[in-house]
Amino acid sequence: MKTTITNVKRLCTLLIAALAFAACGNDTDDIAGQEPVQPAKGDITFTAVFAVKNPGTRALTESNNTLTASWEQGEEIAIVFGGNKYVATVTAVDGAGNATVSATLPGNTPNNQAVTFIYPASAVDEYGTPIDLLSSQDGTLATVSSTLDVATADGTIVIDGTSAQPNGTVTLKNQFAICKFQFKDEDNQAITDITKFTITDLATQDKYTVTTPSAQPAVYVAMLPSNNSMKFEVETASGLGYDKTASAKLQPGMFYHPTLQLINPWVDLDLPSGTKWATHNVGARSPEEYGDYFAWGETEPKSDYSWSTYKWIYAGRTKWTDINKYTFADGQTNGCWYNSNGEFIGDNLTELLPEDDAATANWGSGWQMPSQAQCEELYNSNYTTIEWTTLNDVNGWKITSKSNGNSIFLPAAGVYQGEPYLLGYNNTCVCLSRLLFENRSDAAYALFNYHESYDNHDYVMVDKGNRSDGLSVRPVRKQ
Repeated sequence: MKTTITNVKRLCTLLIAALAFAACGNDTDDIAGQEPVQPAKGDITFTAVFAVKNPGTRALTESNNTLTASWEQGEEIAIVFGGNKYVATVTAVDGAGNATVSATLPGNTPNNQAVTFIYPASAVDEYGTPIDLLSSQDGTLATVSSTLDVATADGTIVIDGTSAQPNGTVTLKNQFAICKFQFKDEDNQAITDITKFTITDLATQDKYTVTTPSAQPAVYVAMLPSNNSMKFEVETASGLGYDKTASAKLQPGMFYHPTLQLINPWVDLDLPSGTKWATHNVGARSPEEYGDYFAWGETEPKSDYSWSTYKWIYAGRTKWTDINKYTFADGQTNGCWYNSNGEFIGDNLTELLPEDDAATANWGSGWQMPSQAQCEELYNSNYTTIEWTTLNDVNGWKITSKSNGNSIFLPAAGVYQGEPYLLGYNNTCVCLSRLLFENRSDAAYALFNYHESYDNHDYVMVDKGNRSDGLSVRPVRKQ
């Protein structure tokens, strides 16, 4: 008979709907044997019947989020002892699902020889040393079933003339958990074109890299037991990337089928720095939406972008000379600042702290506003091409990687000054950086893409933007 994997538990974290292998740990594969007798001369034929009780081993098929396991003729089990591997082959499977296996062992095999049984035999090399099976997988159930559904057991062999059997009952125990991962985006739409999936155990740094043979709606992964936080990274056929960090409780011999919700996709433009750019601005839900506008060092949008409303200025002050955070302490530059008592100050903070970074504050610790160098790299003609175009009737710049063809779209969102005065929308794309501009405490670096329609001329530069102005933010993945 075949045994079905049933649903017995749920992950208590962001992994959901965990399915356990039926009676895993006590209702297991038994190998019935004989009492010890004398060793034989010449080759020994090993025979045993493996009963199907623990569906954590053997060929797996899925239906309605359950796995059904059964032996198949021709499957192989390794018998390891003395630094050697001998292969037992399934020669028959009876109507109840029990498998008969046979192997040839050397004639000098002693009686009561200690051995290790390993399924499948391909999980170890010719000397019985385990092979690294987990680091590179293809995400298919067929591969998990044939090579990654590993179970082992220790036992002894009883020799009777030219035949041998296991001594007593041997229990095969699963070594890995099996997971079926599916994904949806922030709009609850299924992500169905997965081409690469990477899982990193943040405590042990164990990594699982899955490259699928074609775009897939689900990914099957064999994993080590763990109670740690995991980082999940997904790439799709359309060039989008997503990631998420979640806790996981994985036990060997269990089948989990979580659906993870991923947000804020990014695009890999294959830039030398490895920077991955978000597909849309903070506050937007699509690439062509303008999103929210932020003064530099502020994390919430507002209606008045002037010095009098700027967060990092002394209360009641209205001038840029009264900034009280992120200032150069150099009397020879524009960073010569004084407080309300006329005392010289300057903190020499030139890069936004995470709590003042609009990308980090709104999207999480994995994101940040770009640096000057990242902005300059984005429009470097050695790596990308830039095209003035429209997306869903919105003007903007399409920036395309020269090496992999992936692209992002920056809408011409313009700049807010004062209350409310929007400059340059429909012809200027602005991307605010996380760095102060040179020695100017009143300005920050920003990427400006400007299109002059009357002569169809394009201007692209990284230049200074007033800290009090409202600019759009296009996040990058924190490296």
